[in-house]
Amino acid sequence: MNNISRRGLLKGLFAATVVVGFDLTNRSWVTQAASSVGGGGDFSQLPPLDGTLSTDPASLAAVADDFGHMIHRTPVAVLRPGSVEDVVKMVRFAREHGIKVGSRGKGHTAFGQSQVDAGVVVDMSTLNQIHSIDADRAVVDAGVMWRNLLLATIPLGFTPPVLTDYTRLTIGGTLSVGGVSGRSYQYGAQVDNVLELQVVTGEGELLTCSETTNRKLFEAALAGLGLCAIIVRATIRLIPARERAQTLRVFYPDAATMLADLRFLVHEERFGHIRGMSVTTPDGGFAFFIECTSFYTSVGELPVNPLEGLHAIPGAEQFEDRTYFEYTDLVVQLIDALEAAGLGGFPHPWLDLFVADSKIDAFASQTIAALDPSLFLPGSLILFYPFRRSRLTRPMLRVPDEEIFFLFDILRTIPPDPAVVGAVLAENRNLYERSRDLGGKFYTISAVQMDAHDWKKHFQNFWGHLVSEKRKHDPANVLSSGAGVFV
Repeated sequence: MNNISRRGLLKGLFAATVVVGFDLTNRSWVTQAASSVGGGGDFSQLPPLDGTLSTDPASLAAVADDFGHMIHRTPVAVLRPGSVEDVVKMVRFAREHGIKVGSRGKGHTAFGQSQVDAGVVVDMSTLNQIHSIDADRAVVDAGVMWRNLLLATIPLGFTPPVLTDYTRLTIGGTLSVGGVSGRSYQYGAQVDNVLELQVVTGEGELLTCSETTNRKLFEAALAGLGLCAIIVRATIRLIPARERAQTLRVFYPDAATMLADLRFLVHEERFGHIRGMSVTTPDGGFAFFIECTSFYTSVGELPVNPLEGLHAIPGAEQFEDRTYFEYTDLVVQLIDALEAAGLGGFPHPWLDLFVADSKIDAFASQTIAALDPSLFLPGSLILFYPFRRSRLTRPMLRVPDEEIFFLFDILRTIPPDPAVVGAVLAENRNLYERSRDLGGKFYTISAVQMDAHDWKKHFQNFWGHLVSEKRKHDPANVLSSGAGVFV
């Protein structure tokens, strides 16, 4: 093929895929090729974009799935914005023509929350600039991954106070659900460490919000599932980073003893990061342990007697020492290993429940006793994160009323068998209802089937505020969340 014919072919392929407008009669996108031969009919011209709007099958399929691999909703187009202005233009265009829009980071949800059925998915990963880093804050686009922010801040001696275990997630993505870790008992959730946001509302307005400016919108956007606005930029709090992380792992005979020591450590604040864990054992049972991590630069910052007051199994403790970045990157390496083993595409019906301290012992023990260990494929585990309610400030992150509570995570990788998936989802729903009846809440990344009545009960006294902000900033219900809060 000569150069002229090759250029002609490439030009033809480009024209066949580039979207230039929206057919008002057929409710479909019009490509450059169709419009040039008069096949577009009566269509509305798409505003000029710095990025791209794609409708090819590969682009649509890539965002019609998520980490859970159980829900598949196909959009009609994918916007890869080249600027914040692209998001503004697309939301305005969508509102004018009655098209749903939803934003997506890395799609690390378990039940379709980051998908949009027959709408436009805004792939925020192309908005990934770190604008500035100062001693107490960083200004970043929503598509920046936490891991990349760490690579920029650690050499300068700073870190965000709270990091999710898996840092290859976008900042906008975790801020849309909450963002929690073993440091949350001291620093709250990631949403509690945001100083300012830039958001695009369902009206297509680009607004700045904070605790002093547009505060109601600020509170509705943080952990807000993208219901009232799409987060496009955030100012994140930073604190000094230590150079190393030393982890003490201590083992327990049962969940109740482990939870008692977690409570003790919350009050002691001896360690910078604490979490309870449980994994399956070769004999078909569950082992229980706590990982307690100290962040330090000089050894004088480490606890003198880290085991003091603990009721762990004597002599079974383990110590590990890493650089601070190596510690934050542990789950990234684990996920990569699971992908390499072919398990990344298996269903992940994760369940994440906030359970009050007064209820957690019985609830966790009974739940774990009833779980089937054979449905815990490699990479599966159970986590317990302790929290202090007084450290949480964002009302959209719904939690129990008690001062001390726990995030109880059942993180399963299961076989891709429809019968198994259905059974585990039914079990998730049952556990959600049991926890809710005990005054618990759930973390909204979970694989739990919810309807509008469930969501109203979930938000309870904040429901009226959320509805008010939705009516004010997205009255046409353009912003779609796969969670189905406002159908």
